[in-house]
Amino acid sequence: MIVNIQKLNGLWHLIVGSCRIQTPFLETQQRERVVAYARRVYPGAKIFERD
Repeated sequence: MIVNIQKLNGLWHLIVGSCRIQTPFLETQQRERVVAYARRVYPGAKIFERD
């Protein structure tokens, strides 16, 4: 499974396939927290950051 992390409208979003999932993290928060969140929600997934 591939999870993309993207900043959009002031929040971090996880993109899994064609689904965009809003996270509770603001754009100003560190990316490492979002990656840890994504790893907890989707264990074993490959995580990429999109700009």
